[in-house]
Amino acid sequence: MISHDQCRSAPRRLRSGDLGAASRWAAAKWLDGFGRGTDGASGSVELAQFGVLEPYLAEAVVLERGADFVFAKWGAALGALCGGDRSGHKLSALPQPSRGQLRRLCVRAAAEQLSQARHATWALDGQIWQCAMLALPTAGDELSATRLLVALFFAPHPMFAAQPVPRGEALRWRRSAHTRRARAILPNP
Repeated sequence: MISHDQCRSAPRRLRSGDLGAASRWAAAKWLDGFGRGTDGASGSVELAQFGVLEPYLAEAVVLERGADFVFAKWGAALGALCGGDRSGHKLSALPQPSRGQLRRLCVRAAAEQLSQARHATWALDGQIWQCAMLALPTAGDELSATRLLVALFFAPHPMFAAQPVPRGEALRWRRSAHTRRARAILPNP
């Protein structure tokens, strides 16, 4: 597991144990710059100040008080889970599961003007990923945030790291426990 100081020289590919340290380090860096109001007057984020975590970061501009978000900057590593470079694209155009997960996080961060964090497990293209997501406001007005720093740190899920999942299995895993229980009690024809 990496420490806060090691994030400057973090591994090229994150491991499951690195997600928490990377999230804490990015949040601390945001707090130093934007949370205390020292650098956040312009609202724009210089992603390079996050060092090797830069590829996992994006900057989102809030549209219509959180109805949608446009990515002004997009980290290179994010394309692995979100379908390529999304600079200039709206969040509503991202593929699932990133669209739904990131939307909930961004809407809450924009509305409450507070940092938000969430953990998730995604099944995507035969891989199981463990994700740590952050949405951190960098600019705003009295009603809501107008810009967000979005971080999506991901690593192969340790439980499934050596086992690829067939494409059809991802959809089957997404069914809720309620749906499975309801199907189990249905009478047989």
